[in-house]
Amino acid sequence: MLTKDDLYPLVNGFERLPGQIDELSTSAFEKVYGSIEAAKSKGIIYFLLSSKPVPRLRGESRILYIGQTKTSFKSRYFRYANLHATSNANSLKFGEIIDSYGPIEIAFCDYEKFGKTKSGTSLLQAEGQFLWWYFQNHCEYPPINYTKTKVRTDAISA
Repeated sequence: MLTKDDLYPLVNGFERLPGQIDELSTSAFEKVYGSIEAAKSKGIIYFLLSSKPVPRLRGESRILYIGQTKTSFKSRYFRYANLHATSNANSLKFGEIIDSYGPIEIAFCDYEKFGKTKSGTSLLQAEGQFLWWYFQNHCEYPPINYTKTKVRTDAISA
C-alpha cells in the first residue's frame, strides 16, 4: 500500500524532463517545455520542483505544483513559455521562486498506477491522490496549485 509517507520517495524516483528553468526568460522555459522528452510524455502526472525546499504550514517541500495532462507536456505548456516568463503575475511568481529557491525542474510519471477506480483508471483521480498526500503532509496544497481535490483516499495498492 502507498500512503502519504511514500509521496517524496515516489517523486524522487520519477523521470525528469532534461534541463532546468534557471532564469526568468522565455528561452529558459522553452528549453524545458520544448524538449523531445516533453513531447513524448503523455497521460502523466507532473511536478514542478524547486531546487531548495519552500517552507509550508507544516514542514517544507520542493514540490511547487502538481498537475496532469492527457496530451504531451510540450503540447500542454510550450505555448505558455512566454507568458510564464513575462506576464505580470507569472513573472513575479516564477521570478521569486527562482531567486529564493533556485532553478525549477519537472518530474513526471505515468498516471495509471495512481489513478485506479472501480471503473478503470482516471487521470484526475491520480492527480487528486498526489494532491491529497501533499495536503496530508503539509496541511495545505502546493504553493502554485489553484486546483484542490475531493480525493480523500489515504492509501492505494500499487
